[in-house]
Amino acid sequence: MLLLGRAMDYRSVLDDFIAKNRELRKYELQDDDWEAIALIAQWLKSFQSATTQMSTTTRPMLSSTHAIFQGLQDSLADSLRSLLYNTPAVFRQALMNAHRKLSDYYGKFEESPYYTWSSRTSPILV
Repeated sequence: MLLLGRAMDYRSVLDDFIAKNRELRKYELQDDDWEAIALIAQWLKSFQSATTQMSTTTRPMLSSTHAIFQGLQDSLADSLRSLLYNTPAVFRQALMNAHRKLSDYYGKFEESPYYTWSSRTSPILV
């Protein structure tokens, strides 16, 4: 993710460097390539945010995981709805696969009794 973001920041530098080095010209990125990099970097920001939230040790994780999954799934659904017609099929399929995988995890999470138990504010009396 960090590398994708940095590539966008240094597009002109990379383009200039490749233009000056004849042997690298076969690797020159076209406008479509840069657009694809920007699109994927945007999607990965949602995953980076979710990962950061779930990796925290200062808050209980299990009770917040449900909301994080839902937010990530909503973000992916929004991205899918906003795809342009000319978006490469491989990107569209990858995004749909990611959304489907999150749905699978979300369903497993919903089936688990641990989420219900962790969200209780008072102790269970036996």
